[in-house]
This record gives sequence, structure tokens and C-alpha cells, in this order.
Amino acid sequence: MRVSRAGKVAAVVLLLVAAAGFATVYNRANREATTSSEQAYRAWKEGVENERRFYFKEARVGFARALELDPQFAMAMIGLARNSEREQQISLTKRAERERDRLTPHERYHVDLMQADIDHDRPKFIAIAKKIHEKFPEDLRAAGILASDEMIHGRFDRALQYFGEVLSIDPNNADAYNQIGYYYGYRGDYEKAILNLKKYQFMAPDQANPYDSLGEIQAYSGHYDEAVENLQKALALKPDFYESYGHLAVAAEGRGDYPKAIEYYERASQESVNEGPRIDLLLRAFHVAAFSGDLVRAREIVQRAAALPHDKSSDDQWEIGRDFVRAVLLAQEGHPAEAEKALLALKPRWNAEFVKNAKGTPLKPYWPYWNWVMARADLAQGKIDEAIVLEEEMANPPNPWQDFQARRWVYEGRADLAELVARKGDFERADKLLAENHKWNPNWAPTRTAELSVAQMHRERVQTASQ
Repeated sequence: MRVSRAGKVAAVVLLLVAAAGFATVYNRANREATTSSEQAYRAWKEGVENERRFYFKEARVGFARALELDPQFAMAMIGLARNSEREQQISLTKRAERERDRLTPHERYHVDLMQADIDHDRPKFIAIAKKIHEKFPEDLRAAGILASDEMIHGRFDRALQYFGEVLSIDPNNADAYNQIGYYYGYRGDYEKAILNLKKYQFMAPDQANPYDSLGEIQAYSGHYDEAVENLQKALALKPDFYESYGHLAVAAEGRGDYPKAIEYYERASQESVNEGPRIDLLLRAFHVAAFSGDLVRAREIVQRAAALPHDKSSDDQWEIGRDFVRAVLLAQEGHPAEAEKALLALKPRWNAEFVKNAKGTPLKPYWPYWNWVMARADLAQGKIDEAIVLEEEMANPPNPWQDFQARRWVYEGRADLAELVARKGDFERADKLLAENHKWNPNWAPTRTAELSVAQMHRERVQTASQ
């Protein structure tokens, strides 16, 4: 939409102010941007719109162009910071802070929000988001931060309420419907998730993300054909939309096509804008390769991930991740006792990092991937009771899950636990665990081995009883 104007008189005044060298505030729906250049404003608006579309490469171009046109444009600095690596984030935010006296209250809040994020000061981060929401309730970014915080506390209904408040002000806010759809999807309410995402798709039919959002939820819910169809539509609209390649990988995993899943995760990593997702997606490819038995491919993927640049401020986490990957390979290569020793040495280091980064939240130290690998190392050594304890924690995690990856560990923990309790003769509980899983996804290949094992034990029990 065009920047609003209050008639010819206001236009003349704006020109005079700009000519005098003062900052001009361009307004649209109570969202303000302090800049001395209308061209810079337009470039910034283009960046904002592309960021909302999840077109991050284009968003960076827009914000960089705005900053080139107006080197004092604080909101362009913050927009570019949101889409940059950490060192550039720090530099851009410091530049924006030097412009504070020229900024509107709304802008100052967003500068402070970015700084709190960089500082990992979660209490301050949440407090600023609350102030933004109180004074600017249409601000979807603040609503999303507060909704995520409610999910951490397990308050799903309150999380949804924040997006409802945005919609009460702007009923056509497509992004809010997208967020609502995901929150229902995380909870496992497939029908409500799809209903809200269909509204999002209706409002933004020419964008890739509505199709990607539908495809992601369908992939995690076992609707693989529909998922692939929607994800391919997203890629037809934007061939470098890296999220869609990652979600095609999920669909391939669900179907049991592990080589294709690895290929898609690698492509997603290649198309990613920033180093964090790029490394994360390669590690997902590693996980699939390692646990499908392709250890040669797994090692090759790890070598590529290790060669990528990473945030130097997180070197401790990087080293923990490197050592964990080594433990995974030990477990998969048939050295469970060595893997167990490495995992036990790793856990205190990881817990310390968790406590540091989770400061200001009610989250308890919990690493489901560690549980998953350790349980396999225990089982390989005949320690079924120890493995059950680990799988129990996965099936009933101490923290609420906030995305599909976290929920996936619950799903896979339940399936593994079902197999173990069935071995102990508790078929009733095994069936209940699998039934709970099937409400989310009735056909997930990574849990198929456990499900088939339970079915086989059922058959053997019936045969024994009939003899």
C-alpha cells in the first residue's frame, strides 16, 4: 500500500522539513519509520513485506537499500540486523542506538528489543514485548514473542489470545492466521490448523509461505501427498524457498524414503540465508543418514557442517554439538559402551549451557536427542530398565513443546517406550502409547520398527495362549 498523505499542504510541509535536513516520520497504520528519504522508506517497506513473506534474501536487499539511501535509518538497521549473523547484528544495533533521540517511542522499543535479544536477556526481552503490545496491540512481532512465552509456560489458550487481539484490530491480518494455524498444529488439532492456514492462503495466494505452512503441518500429520503438493506449489512460486525443501524432507522421512530426505535437507541447507539454519539442516540430514545406517554419508555431512562458519560467541555450544555427533557415530558403529561414556561426560556441559540460556524461563534442563541416543546405547548393552527411564522422560517431557521438532521427540519417545513396555508384558500401555501417537500421525516411518515389534509380540502372545 502507498504511504498515507494528509493532502497537498502536508506534502509541502514534509518537503520543507526534509529540505531543512530534519528526520521525517512516514506513517502507515500507526507504524512509524523515521527517515529523511521517502525512497528509503519505500525500500524499507519492501524489506518489511518480504520479511513477512519469509523472503529473507529479498528482505535483506530491501533493508540494505534503505540504509544506503539513508545511513541514519534506524529501522532499516534493525530490519537488517534481524536477518544477519550475530556480529553484524551487534554492529547494526549499536548504530541504531546512536539514533535514539530522533526515534519515535515505537522505534525505540524495537531497538531495545533487538539489544535484549542479542544480550540473551530474556526477562528484559519479554518485558519490552509486553510494553509494545500494551501500546501498539497491532504489532504482530510483539504478539508472537508473548505467545511463544505463554507456550513455554504451557498456556496454550493465552498464546492464541494474543493473535486474537491482533485480529480484533486488523481482521485481515494474514500473518496472524498463519501463526494461529501453527499453534493448533503443534497441539495436534489438525482440522483447526488447516482451517486457519486456508484463511492465510486465501489472503496471500501469490506467496510461497501459505503453501509451505500447509505443507509442513500436513507432512508432520501424515498427509504426505497433500504436503508434497503444497510444498511444490510453494517452490513453483519461489524456487529458493529453503523451508519448503526442509519440509519435503520431513514428508520423505515420514514415508521412509531416507535418501530423498537427506537430499532435501541438504538442498534446504544450501538455500538457507543464515549460518544457523544452514548448520541445523545439515545436522538433520546427518541424523537421517546415521540412523538409517548410511554412516559413510553421515560422516561426509558432518565434515561439511564442521567446515561452515558459525557464531563465535557460541563456541561452547559448537564444541558440545561436535562431541555429541562423535557419540552418535560411536553408538551407530557398534560401540555402545564408549558412546555411553562420551554421552555421560557431555551431559553436565550441556546442562550448564541450557541453564545459562534458559535464564528467566521455567524451562528445566532437558535434551531429548541425548535421551534417544543414550537409550539405544543402553539397549545395546542389555540395560532395558535404564532405557525405559530415558524413554519415559521423552514421552512425558518436563517442558511443553513449542514446535514440530520438539513434538517429534515426544512421538518417537512414545513409540520406543511402547516397544520396551511390551517386552515387559505391559501390552495395554504399549497400545495406549501408540494410539496417542496415531492421533498425530498414523504413519510415521521412523517409528515403524517399534510399532511392528509391538505387533509381532502381540501375535506371539496370542499364539502362546492358543497352544
